[in-house]
Amino acid sequence: MIHWLLQTQTAHPDLGQGVSPPGLLSEEETAVFNKLRILKRRQDWLLGRWTAKHLIQEMMHQKHGESVPLNAISILAAEDGAPLAKLDSQFDHHGSRFTVSISHSQGSSFCAVIERPNWPLGADIERIEPRARNFTADFFTEAEQAFIEQSRPEMVDALVTTIWSGKEAALKAIRQGLRVDTRDIYCQVKADDTLPQEWTALHLNWQRQEDKQQLPSLSGWWKVDGQYVLTLAAQDNH
Repeated sequence: MIHWLLQTQTAHPDLGQGVSPPGLLSEEETAVFNKLRILKRRQDWLLGRWTAKHLIQEMMHQKHGESVPLNAISILAAEDGAPLAKLDSQFDHHGSRFTVSISHSQGSSFCAVIERPNWPLGADIERIEPRARNFTADFFTEAEQAFIEQSRPEMVDALVTTIWSGKEAALKAIRQGLRVDTRDIYCQVKADDTLPQEWTALHLNWQRQEDKQQLPSLSGWWKVDGQYVLTLAAQDNH
């Protein structure tokens, strides 16, 4: 089961100031945070951990009845840069292991968690806004470009954002990010008259034969929340 949470900097007054709220960070995280000098990086880093930690805290409470302090949860970076969550040993009574994905956009943070280790999982949030005319030509497959060209004009910005976000989520799921050509993954969206406010399936397919053989098969979902598109991608559970 994928758990998810969306938070903004308004969740705590310190977050927008790039200051760590009391009781949020572990000692290891504090050492990392103190090295961050750029305000936006500090804001995003804190908000991502605020969101992920509250999500894991709620998961532990619902499943195990545990009350885990936020600073007993550490979210650091794995060797490939992906977020890696762990509990302090005094609270890790159940051997809980998590896969975490975190995304940021203009003061909002979207986090997804699965309670199993090293599982292909990607979460992405993108603000719906116009993009440059050559954006789809540079980053979309021919089929995706044709879909956009045939879409209703008032839907184009949202659909372009969704396809781009779906690609981002898929590439996060394989822990490669934009090191991979975005045209290697085909994101198929169903265009209805209205944008979905609830989770709706989107189809993700690898384009190269070698990728189909080597990379996990992914399921995808998307929804619109205000001015944002949220997407999830995860390995098929079979």
